Amino acid sequence: MKFIKITFYLFLTLVLLNACQKEYSIESGGLKHTGSWQFNDSLQLFSGNMDSVYIDSSSSTKVLHLIGTSLNGSQTFHMQLFADTFKTGTYKASLFQSSFQYSATAKTIYQADQLVGEFIVNITTYSNSLIAGTFSGAAIDSANNIKQLTLGKFTSAIGQNGTGVSVSSGVLGDSSGNCKPVTLSGTYTQGVALIGANTVQVQVTVAVAGTYSITSNIVNGVTFSNTGTFTSTGVQNVILNGSGTPLSSGVQNFTISYGNSQCAFKINFGTAAAGTLGGGGGSCTPFTIAGTYQQGILLNASNTVQIQVTVTAPGSYNITTDTVNNVSFSNSGTFTSTGVQIITLIGSGTPLNAGAQNFAVTFGASTCNFSIIFLPAALPPGDYFPLTLNSNWTYSHVGGTAADSIHTAVISYSPSFGSNTYKTIAAYNVPPAAAFDSLYYRKPGGDYYQYARYSNYFPFDAPVSGEFIFLKDNVATGTTWVSPNISGTIGGLPVIAFIKMTILAKAVPITIGIFNFPDVIQVKYEYFILGIATPFETDERWFAKNAGEIHDSFNNGTSTNNYDISNFLIF
Repeated sequence: MKFIKITFYLFLTLVLLNACQKEYSIESGGLKHTGSWQFNDSLQLFSGNMDSVYIDSSSSTKVLHLIGTSLNGSQTFHMQLFADTFKTGTYKASLFQSSFQYSATAKTIYQADQLVGEFIVNITTYSNSLIAGTFSGAAIDSANNIKQLTLGKFTSAIGQNGTGVSVSSGVLGDSSGNCKPVTLSGTYTQGVALIGANTVQVQVTVAVAGTYSITSNIVNGVTFSNTGTFTSTGVQNVILNGSGTPLSSGVQNFTISYGNSQCAFKINFGTAAAGTLGGGGGSCTPFTIAGTYQQGILLNASNTVQIQVTVTAPGSYNITTDTVNNVSFSNSGTFTSTGVQIITLIGSGTPLNAGAQNFAVTFGASTCNFSIIFLPAALPPGDYFPLTLNSNWTYSHVGGTAADSIHTAVISYSPSFGSNTYKTIAAYNVPPAAAFDSLYYRKPGGDYYQYARYSNYFPFDAPVSGEFIFLKDNVATGTTWVSPNISGTIGGLPVIAFIKMTILAKAVPITIGIFNFPDVIQVKYEYFILGIATPFETDERWFAKNAGEIHDSFNNGTSTNNYDISNFLIF
């Protein structure tokens, strides 16, 4: 539970940043005055020029750097965003997706990251050549006071710096620019909005790797587009996502553009069918539900709902439900005749909660309703760290007050780092408000992994991320193992750090407050910097079978803090 150590690590981070903040040279590949930035701290408006924007792809998680200077050149603006692929959307500090520093030569004026509080960046425009957005949230000033930054915005051309990613080049089709067949997916009907199934696949021959933006023109109220990064040269297939609502029926001609090349394709937009749903205006009659529906289990092709439609005019259809409990049902096709038809809607999504949920089906002007009961999530047998959705825990600070308590919960966010997907546990103050931290876990077999920002454990100058095994439930008492070597800099000096884990006890009974845990694994953690015999910090964590973490005791070299479980609920 490293989120508990906010004050200690924030102090160390600020000291090190003030002592030797890393300098970024505008002349080393960046673009001079590529845009502008501003923000307000309620007392004054800060503003300046954006000097360099680039993507660092040297680690498993890419880092988008936005670097600028104040108008007088004495202060530095540095925002960092973390993702596998950058696009328009929201980047939260609580989810390790954003951080911010505003500094002068001798001190950090403002710093924002997940240790301070919620800091949100919204990218509103992102293309091969331009990025723009807004930002706001909590930041700590040079006097360790939390301030709310508002009115933040930025805009800049995108350049290349260091190991950054440049704009790709190439042609649609083969190397000679000859268009290859365009693969069209989905049903296209006059008056029916396009959905995720409406895509176009195109072939690109990439000459220079880098970011790309491929779009079609807007025809009949519809367009197709996608952005991303080509990481290698050669022939690539790209899926363009459709958007818009077709205005009319009939054949329409589209043109796709990438760089200086273009390819054409056609879409035959159908005429919408007409009719009514069985039970329109009330309960769907009849309807048949197939498949198993369980909290936390992704729906598949077996999860279907059959409904009845009385068709009064043949044509194309796209029948959908609303999205309830993160689940929806849909299907599209063509009615070739009138009369009573049975349509099978296919489910998608991962249910968030257990219990009965009501769905509304819409076809034209007709609507009916049906209900599905979602089963509770199954608890894996012998699990010492449950990650089932909505499972939650509350920890009390021993010797502290209620305001020192920490509440954690498994949320629906499932990020991928490298080739692995992780579950997310968010941390909140009590009573819960916005999450101030998020932690990422996966569990293959008896090994329990955490994808960590190691700068939460060691006072590195810059974020360093990776995964390590924090718990083994399949080894004997006395077993030790270590994390991978963690490379970083502290005070500008390169260091190698690692974490050593030791199983102190297994299957021991523990009583904490009103709870009796018959099977607990106790693990010791020691945080070392290579070449220094004394651990930087020690930690002891207890994990109860089918309950999760129940105790954390850590010593930072000057004091010991203990947190005990006070309440929990496993789904």
